Amino acid sequence: MTDEFPSARSPSDPPISSLFLFHTRPNTGYAIAPLETLFYEIGLEIAVGDRSRVHFGYRSLDNGRPRSLPNEFTNIIAYDYYNRDPQNIRRLAEHVRQNQIRLIVIFDIQPVDPLFAPLRKAGAKAIISYWGAPISSPMPGWKLFLKRLELAASPSKVDALVFESRAMAELAINGRGVPRQMIDIVQLGVDASVFKSAPSNYAHEILGLPQNNKVIVYAGHMEPRKGVRTLIDAAIELLHKRRRHDVCFLLCGNKANESKPYEQLYAGLGIDGLIRFAGYRSDLPEIYPSCFCGVIASSGWDSFPRTALEMAASGLPVIASRLHGLPEAVLDHKTGVLFEPGNSKDLADCIQELLDHPEKAAAYGGCGRERCERELTIDNQRAQLRAAFLKRLHVNQ
Repeated sequence: MTDEFPSARSPSDPPISSLFLFHTRPNTGYAIAPLETLFYEIGLEIAVGDRSRVHFGYRSLDNGRPRSLPNEFTNIIAYDYYNRDPQNIRRLAEHVRQNQIRLIVIFDIQPVDPLFAPLRKAGAKAIISYWGAPISSPMPGWKLFLKRLELAASPSKVDALVFESRAMAELAINGRGVPRQMIDIVQLGVDASVFKSAPSNYAHEILGLPQNNKVIVYAGHMEPRKGVRTLIDAAIELLHKRRRHDVCFLLCGNKANESKPYEQLYAGLGIDGLIRFAGYRSDLPEIYPSCFCGVIASSGWDSFPRTALEMAASGLPVIASRLHGLPEAVLDHKTGVLFEPGNSKDLADCIQELLDHPEKAAAYGGCGRERCERELTIDNQRAQLRAAFLKRLHVNQ
């Protein structure tokens, strides 16, 4: 695995056509939209400004055109690469051939797939699998040996895989048998200028939270792996069992009736006003500065969540579970605190520790903000991704 990337291409270099394939419909999630923008910018750069050489594909287009891409951009196709029908594969190969596409980046596709050989025959010079999720679980030695043999012998495999964290990359090595030299790690970045660290009362005022209570904030999906149950149990521990009256909890990201099962956990305890589900929101940059700390309580898996960076860029200490890539996104006792995944009492202890020692919280928040400004920037992420793509194309850089 390499962390060294060469510099950007010169405008005098020949343009390269690219195709970015997503496993979702457009406009399906908060996490993918920034990557869409980033991939478009990289595609435009390696095409030396020729928009006609940049192509995007989605599983279907029944959710409208991607709002994260410019309105004038029209090279968008519907293509479900999970459909292994030979005619479907030929259709994509013909698109690659007709448009002289040389770079193909595909989301969450295994390193061996029947799709790759036809694409390479159609003219693709580099096929890269981009992973924001676990590619595999760890395997016993005998099975790992077979996985390595399969990858080495396959005539239809990727040139490289990109992961957002070292933990996810290690699962590829120790679970899928991917050689280290096929892997690049590019951590997510954040635009720190969008997120301010100046304290405010925005969340208290707009959501009616108690003015004197410190806000613990969560933002994300409500699916079980995100650990919302663990966070609610920690809230019950602090508010009901330990009788803390100086804190409240704000959970953002719920849709429809997703919050109902969690609300039932504390119904009748008299703490309803101190736990608030606020729905899917577009004003998180305004909400975060009015909070005391952020929590990422994932209990299933997590790679390198953008939410951790946005909270840190807002000057918040972040409490996260010690799971997969989270210790890379949140540095223990530097930019926040880690706790045992699924352990609500451990999480409650971490929250209480910061509540009782606000100077620690402030120091962690300051370090997190500094790290986002210096290291985890959008510019760094863009440069590293671009260089990783060009390296696999064997282009002079």
